[in-house]
Amino acid sequence: MGDQPALEASIEIAASPDEVWALVSDLPAMKHASPELVGTRLLGRPGVGRRGLNLNRRKGFVWPTITRITRWKPPVHDRGRGALAFHVWPTDVEWSYELTPVGDGIATVLTERRTAVVDPSWIVRATARLALGGADSHDREILAGMHRTLAHYRRAAER
Repeated sequence: MGDQPALEASIEIAASPDEVWALVSDLPAMKHASPELVGTRLLGRPGVGRRGLNLNRRKGFVWPTITRITRWKPPVHDRGRGALAFHVWPTDVEWSYELTPVGDGIATVLTERRTAVVDPSWIVRATARLALGGADSHDREILAGMHRTLAHYRRAAER
């Protein structure tokens, strides 16, 4: 397994950036939106530098990851633009959500990204091959999961 490409998905939501931020920034509730996430335990209040422990699941395989929040920018601080990102170990990638207001802020484009997996460790390569169906297959599942996650946030925000 070599490097894995970055992944990205976006959706337009008929809700303000503040309404979308309220959903995306609720990290314990993210388990309801993300297909692989079983749960998150954040150590303290959310903010840059905060660490957390995640439990993930794909079919019968369960694994932990450690995260550190690298961006925490509510949209109120930047004319409706918001961002949440976290670094994930052991894959050494960054997952992020970016909020971009549409028009006069009555809608929001929500983008979810995962940076490229560059030079993965032997444990990441072995796990991908033996437990996740291979890196390429798992990336296809992750991308489909990103679209489901974004659709979940749209349904929740547009209620």
